[in-house]
Formats: sequence, C-alpha cells, structure tokens
Amino acid sequence: MKKVVFTTTIPVEVVIAAKLQPVDMNNIFVSSNNSKSLVEFAEIDGFPRSSCAWIKGLYSTVAQDPPLLDYKDITLFVAVTEGDCSNAGVLAQIVSSKFNIPSHLFSFHPSQSLMKMRAEIERFAQSLGTTLADTVTVWKELKAVREDLRRLDEMSYENNVITGQENHLWLVSASDFNGDYKLFHQELKLFLSQAENRKPFEQKVRIGYLGVPPIFDIYDFIEKHNGRVIFNEIQRQFAMVESTADIAEQYCNYSYPYSAEYRFRKAIVEMKKRNITAVIHYVQSFCHRHIEDILLRKIMAEEMPGVPLLTLEGDKPQSELDGRIRTRIEAFLETAERG
Repeated sequence: MKKVVFTTTIPVEVVIAAKLQPVDMNNIFVSSNNSKSLVEFAEIDGFPRSSCAWIKGLYSTVAQDPPLLDYKDITLFVAVTEGDCSNAGVLAQIVSSKFNIPSHLFSFHPSQSLMKMRAEIERFAQSLGTTLADTVTVWKELKAVREDLRRLDEMSYENNVITGQENHLWLVSASDFNGDYKLFHQELKLFLSQAENRKPFEQKVRIGYLGVPPIFDIYDFIEKHNGRVIFNEIQRQFAMVESTADIAEQYCNYSYPYSAEYRFRKAIVEMKKRNITAVIHYVQSFCHRHIEDILLRKIMAEEMPGVPLLTLEGDKPQSELDGRIRTRIEAFLETAERG
C-alpha cells in the first residue's frame, strides 16, 4: 500500500479514506534501533548541529541508505507548518526536491475556527483524491478505537494498572494507528482485557507529564523511584479521546497546535481530576516550545500552587539516561514524595 508520511499529527481520517497507509515519521524515527545514528547522518548531510534532533531524524528515515521509509512507496509528504515547527516546511522542501515526492502543507489556524478547519480538511482530502464525506465516514469508524484509548487512559489513573510507558506508547501510536487501525484496535482490546486483571501499581508520586513526547525513555526510571506518569499531555491529545460532534471540532479541540496557554489550561483540568502530585515538563533542545516553560510556571503557580514542577531538556536519543538527568529526577521524586 502506498504511504502518506507526516511530521506530526494530521487528520489521519483523510489518509485512510483515500485508501492509503498513514505513517507518522516520528514513530519510525524514535523506535528505530539506531535513532542516534539517524541524527548523525543528517548532520553529515548538512543539517546544523544546532537544529532539532527530531527534524534531523525525520529526514534520515527517508534519506539514509538503506532508508527506513522507501521514498518510492511514498505518495505524499505532509508537513504541518502553521501550528507546529516552521522547520517542517523546509524539511518538506528538501525531501520533495531530493526524492521527487509531492508535498502538502497542512495548517491549524490559530483562531480554532470550525469553518476554517473544515475547509482545510476538505482541501487535504481533495489533494489525495477523496472527499470530506468519505473522511467523515472513517471518522465515525474510528470512534470505537478512540473510545478504547480513552478507557486505557482512565485505567492509568483510576485503576492504576497501566504503566507510564504503556500509556505513552498506546496514545502516541494513535497518530497513525501503526498504519492499520483495525489491527491496532484488535491489539488494543487484547491489551486492555489483560491489563484489567493486573494488581494495581503502588507508586506514591502521581506524575503529570507535559510537553512533546521524550526523545529518550524516562518512564521505567521514574517507576523504579516510586513515581508513575498517569497523564501524558501531548500523547493524549494525539489520541483525540474527547468526544466531539464532528471531525472539525475534534481537530479544533486538539490542543497541541494552538496557543501554549490554551494547551496548559486544558492540561491543568486533567491533572486536577487525576490528583497529580508532581509535574514534569519535557522540552526539546533548539525548539521554540522550550520558551513555553515560562508560561507554564506562571499558570501552575496560579492553578496548582505547591505542586512541584521539574523541567527536563532533551537533545539526542540516548540508550540510557545520563547521570545528570537521573540525579535530577531522583532528587525531584524524593522532594515530591515528602510533600
């Protein structure tokens, strides 16, 4: 099946309606056994060291030899510019020029206008030779999958039987449903039935994780030190588990591409509901979202005074956490546990 690849979450329903395979390049990059070498390959090919490792990794999934994604199988390269990283648009230009792959720029208008979102989804559908009506049909089919993802998320904090890593992986994978939403749903239902029979986890520190998904694994380390992530902010947004009246509303409610204040205040509502006792904010090196930490600290002081906040910065993939990050997390969790 021909593939549509993309740099961040887009209306995946359009791709499925066009009978093409959706592929989130981020998931291919970060799950690779040689993700660090993918970053290095892009630097050798001319990407500056002071650019985001994610952009470099996305480039190399297609450009390295042999590629993780064969450019001959790619029908369209979709980059989100308005509402995400401006570098994604340049990446689309580079990949399109080098491999002769058509590109499409998708925008999340900052007004969160339902009318503009519907028009943008329809424009995307037309570019893939499908219709808004067929896209809505797929949107309805995906409701059952998203409902089970919502159930998984609730089991993370109500039943305490889902690890932070499991929550992260299932929710983040909903950006493309691993290329096959029907198989994804079958595997999800099996996982949920098995998880229901677990003994509840007993870690004391209930953590809210805010920010983009981490470029390295922190979840297992946290759980070994008496903490557990029960809220993954952006990953939950990727899964779009909130019920909406139509597809345009779903993508206007999706907080990631809109203002930081909208994102954080929406996250605060979820964290209060989950009785979060500590917050970790992950920021990616050389990313404009790093500055959003200033606003988060202001909002946290207003809405969740007394809840400790740790800001972690990541750059390149690591097979294991370095000593500085381990020490900071350990000290933070000790402080949070003492209350």
